[in-house]
Amino acid sequence: MSPGPARLPLTPRQAQALTAAADGAPLREVGARLGVTREQASSLLSRAYERLDVVHVPRDRRRAAAVRAAVRRSLITLPNPEENSAP
Repeated sequence: MSPGPARLPLTPRQAQALTAAADGAPLREVGARLGVTREQASSLLSRAYERLDVVHVPRDRRRAAAVRAAVRRSLITLPNPEENSAP
């Protein structure tokens, strides 16, 4: 995976789907977070993978590769887990 710019920017909905999926949640949960079906969540993520040019990455590592690429290119921002932890 090259560190260059994305082939195409993510749509706002693709960015939301990738952010929702970043913690490894199953597609059903990603869909619930977005208020869409599992199939719609899958479609959004698949299109994001194409735009981020990570479709060549093995399936079991594709989501993580897409999240890394999107964060590196400032297309998504992940929540800081330390902000949600108790003092």
